[in-house]
Amino acid sequence: MDIVSDPPISVKIDQMKERVLWQHPLIVERGIDQTRLAFADNWADSPEFSFLVIGDTGSGPHQDCDPQRQIAQYMLEHSDSCRFLLHTGDVIYLVGSREHYQEKFIKPYREFLLGGEQPHRLAYDRMVFNLPFLPVLGNHDYYNLPFLFGLLNQVTLPLRRLLGLEVNLHIGWHGSAQGDAYARAFMDYLKALDSNSQLCRHLESHYTAKTDSGRC
Repeated sequence: MDIVSDPPISVKIDQMKERVLWQHPLIVERGIDQTRLAFADNWADSPEFSFLVIGDTGSGPHQDCDPQRQIAQYMLEHSDSCRFLLHTGDVIYLVGSREHYQEKFIKPYREFLLGGEQPHRLAYDRMVFNLPFLPVLGNHDYYNLPFLFGLLNQVTLPLRRLLGLEVNLHIGWHGSAQGDAYARAFMDYLKALDSNSQLCRHLESHYTAKTDSGRC
């Protein structure tokens, strides 16, 4: 049995389409292009710009250091001169679980989050960034974790600590639920809206930018 499993591409696509209500009638009738993203910024006035790039993050603190925290502190020195931050994938290692967002993302990158001065109060699915943060899904953000391995890891954790075994499997109780944790953290999770009336209000409030292919 594999420690982790990667869903088929077709399953990944179907799950994500369901979460964002892909081509829902209320979205289509408003001419909303779900493939577009617009920044509320006067970028056209300055065609030259800089941006930050990171990737393969989310391993969390090591025994003697916290690499992600060090990277975040270095990026802070350049954030004022950059327009956005691009994350190239694998936000949460190993299995993209929601239970790891606090230690492996929110705390290390707290200065990039509104309310980050109290990171313990931030929920992974309620994050608001003070700099456009554009994460790309990596394979680890899609992984599923068999229940047996999650249970085994949790049951043996006290014993490993007692014996001083420096073995960090980077897993908890469960995996990403086929990318669900990432979708709730970084995407517009329209599936969570309870009714069409709520969806209408949300679309009218947030999908206001006009492009040559429709609203976004």
